Amino acid sequence: MSEANLFADFNKSTAAEWQEIIEKGLKGKSFDSLITPTAEGIPIQPFYHQDFLEKELHNISNPIQKENPGLPIRYWVNQYKISTQNVKEANQLALKVLNEGADGIIFQIKDNLPDLNILLNEIHPEFCMISFESIKPNFNFVQDYFHFLKAKNYNNSNITGAYFHDLLENRDGGLFNFSLKDFENLAQCIKAGIEYPQFKPLHISAQLYHNAGANINHELSFTLSKLAEYLDKLTDLGLEVKQVFNTISFSFAFGRHYFFEIAKTKAFKATVLKIASAYDLEISADDIIIHANTSKRSKSALDFNVNLLRNSTEAMAAILGGCNSLWVEPHDAVHAGQSKETFKRIALNVSTILKEEAYLDKIVDPTLGTYYLESIIKSLEEKSWEHFLNLEEHGSYSQLFEQGLISESIQSDEQKTSQEVAERKDLYIGANTFQLIGEKVELEVIKPTDSKFLSPKRATHKIESLRNRTESYVKKKGAESRPMATLVLLDTDPLSKAKSDFSYSFLGMAGIGIAEEYFLKPQENLAKKVKLFNSEVVVFCYKEKPDYLKDSLQNVKNIALIAGQEADEEELKSAGLYGCIHRKTSTLDFLNQLLTDLGIQ
Repeated sequence: MSEANLFADFNKSTAAEWQEIIEKGLKGKSFDSLITPTAEGIPIQPFYHQDFLEKELHNISNPIQKENPGLPIRYWVNQYKISTQNVKEANQLALKVLNEGADGIIFQIKDNLPDLNILLNEIHPEFCMISFESIKPNFNFVQDYFHFLKAKNYNNSNITGAYFHDLLENRDGGLFNFSLKDFENLAQCIKAGIEYPQFKPLHISAQLYHNAGANINHELSFTLSKLAEYLDKLTDLGLEVKQVFNTISFSFAFGRHYFFEIAKTKAFKATVLKIASAYDLEISADDIIIHANTSKRSKSALDFNVNLLRNSTEAMAAILGGCNSLWVEPHDAVHAGQSKETFKRIALNVSTILKEEAYLDKIVDPTLGTYYLESIIKSLEEKSWEHFLNLEEHGSYSQLFEQGLISESIQSDEQKTSQEVAERKDLYIGANTFQLIGEKVELEVIKPTDSKFLSPKRATHKIESLRNRTESYVKKKGAESRPMATLVLLDTDPLSKAKSDFSYSFLGMAGIGIAEEYFLKPQENLAKKVKLFNSEVVVFCYKEKPDYLKDSLQNVKNIALIAGQEADEEELKSAGLYGCIHRKTSTLDFLNQLLTDLGIQ
């Protein structure tokens, strides 16, 4: 095989040279117009180059699996959650999914503690990750689990798992208000787990921040602030800092902004290493255990099957970001009640497909050396660290929460992003574009709250609330009562067609269907044709406004709209126009009023 350097014939190019070429192609348009703003305040450049970076790279490589030669070099645990309300059924389901591709089980414990001899019957914790989830830490349960493991004579170093409970997160969500006793309970759990170094009794979660709408900077900085409070409280109870660090696992929800979600975990690990260094602790990035969940916020109850695609990219982002375990929530979880078994199986298979078909377990970290990710990681690390230090100056995490700073910051983030979705600046298939009109919609409408507590909110909740008005009306009155629109294209040019496509998605947000798309030749008499349209709404789409439009509006029997902006909109309204719809329209306000005028309350 030739060892010739195939790049030797090419001259190296600088970032300035690339920018010069791009600016020539813009023909006078500003280069800055290509820069995309983000919720994190990190602008996305139109291109990235080595010149943008410092000599020191900021990417942290994903963990390498070295202990078991039978496992791939990049290994993450495929998790499955099971309720323990019925212990025998939980055991049977666990055995079933472990045979179907799961590598780990998260048992959800409610009020009654399960009998471990029944729950873990024929399950071997040495060969799969066993974790537990509860609202509060329960030392008696943890002690029973460790006694169970000792009775079975398992090798302590082979026991992996975590105890998922975050006192501060559950307080933030309004589930309960903790006391000193709860932290004492947690300290006992940590002490009891010393013999099991791969089992993590202390858990710190960032999932509620993400699902409540926080941007990534706030997500990371608030998690760091929580970590600082746990360290303070647990060391006050007699634990050593190293002991606490050795027993922590973190969890994050991963959303739809793919590259930023990949960078999130790596930036977080870099900041945790800074905190460890401040305590004179030497730990590596591989010692920081990350559990990943797919996002609740990114999902929509509208055309919910699209959630499967969102799950896939979110799982991929979590894996490329360096997670140690992954739970993919079924894509129909947005609906009230239990997920269908088929969808649970699909969710379990997402991780398997990414391993066996996408080969993400065959290489440790494909993200290393990517200029774009290096830049995002560096920016996220710097911004979240700066915000964390600012938080520390204003008090402990709990003090900030009681002052309302946490909820105010996240609610502000949530309002911005959900408004962008509602105004179609951020597109969600099935919600604000390419809607499936006529689908059976099961909506659990999220009501806005000013509470200091945090709660998950889907980014599409404002659209779902709007759509719910129409769907409730149609359910009550019958399918024939759905408001319909006729799209009238005054020629077959591309601009008219683009305006027609825009109208389809704009009206679809309110559940208004399209009766037909009608093409009218320039010489045809529009005034006569509009009398034939029986739909409740007529939308005119054209490249150039025809002279006869104003007269034709007077013949429209119902609501007439124009797709696009018109300087003489007010004059046209006096002739019978309802309004113009375009990208600058206040979408929610307009559609809410339109439904009201259509008699839909």
